[in-house]
Amino acid sequence: MTRAAMRMLGVSLVLTLVVAYAAHAQAEFQLRVTPELSADVFRLDDHFGVEGGVGVQVPVGYYTRIGVTAAGGSIASDATARLDGVARFLFDPFLQQRWGLSAGAGISLRVRQGDRVRPYLLAVIDLEGPHSASGLAPAFQVGLGAGIRVGGSLRWGARRNR
Repeated sequence: MTRAAMRMLGVSLVLTLVVAYAAHAQAEFQLRVTPELSADVFRLDDHFGVEGGVGVQVPVGYYTRIGVTAAGGSIASDATARLDGVARFLFDPFLQQRWGLSAGAGISLRVRQGDRVRPYLLAVIDLEGPHSASGLAPAFQVGLGAGIRVGGSLRWGARRNR
């Protein structure tokens, strides 16, 4: 991975934590910021790649979450890194159904080894599963932006809401 990609990934992680802390400190209601781990398979420029990432889901209301994710991986033997910011609308924020659907849009900043950082519009559909006793929930996501991607994640959160 190039120095620029490593620097971008480091800055992305710091920004993720700062945004999560600031949003959590200003929240007027008792929804919690939830961390997540993710893995994605994507297609970009006729090549398939994989990325692993860390992120947070920040509640900005009962029906809306802002997700910030920093990820890194590989495509066609090149290192990649990305920073995503996505606003999602939850169709079932209060766990009335076992699986909850959400849809969202945002921006993805992506860098590939030997290239510059490129911004892309991003659209996602997300399906979050039931929470375990410890609050851990699986989530699956399909996204369009800089190609197509399919991924899964584990989110930690409250058992009363998504």
